[in-house]
Amino acid sequence: MKKPKLTLPDGADRGTADYIISSFEELFGRPLDFEIKTDSSLLGGFVAEIDGCVFDSSVSSKLADIRRILMKN
Repeated sequence: MKKPKLTLPDGADRGTADYIISSFEELFGRPLDFEIKTDSSLLGGFVAEIDGCVFDSSVSSKLADIRRILMKN
């Protein structure tokens, strides 16, 4: 099993990372030892990869979702 990864925007504090990690630990029902990194291209939010699943809660993914919805209508 690959180590879970958490990518945060530059400047994110440890409290934010801890909150996200504890939320995923509650969701998965087990402790998770994340590899944490930052990415200057992230405007906000986070991207997590756990057991091959990607959880993209970045601002850019949310904007892409909005664009898709607007383009449909």
